[in-house]
Amino acid sequence: MFDWVSIARGMGVEAARAQSCEQFGDLLDSVLTRRGPFLIEAVI
Repeated sequence: MFDWVSIARGMGVEAARAQSCEQFGDLLDSVLTRRGPFLIEAVI
């Protein structure tokens, strides 16, 4: 299994993992106010 968060961070992209719908919603709300790329890994 790939660790997408580590891969993204290794390439200079901020990233986080969401393990629930609530976490995903919170992350999405916060990244929509930022500039630049941000990876959200959604674990389903």
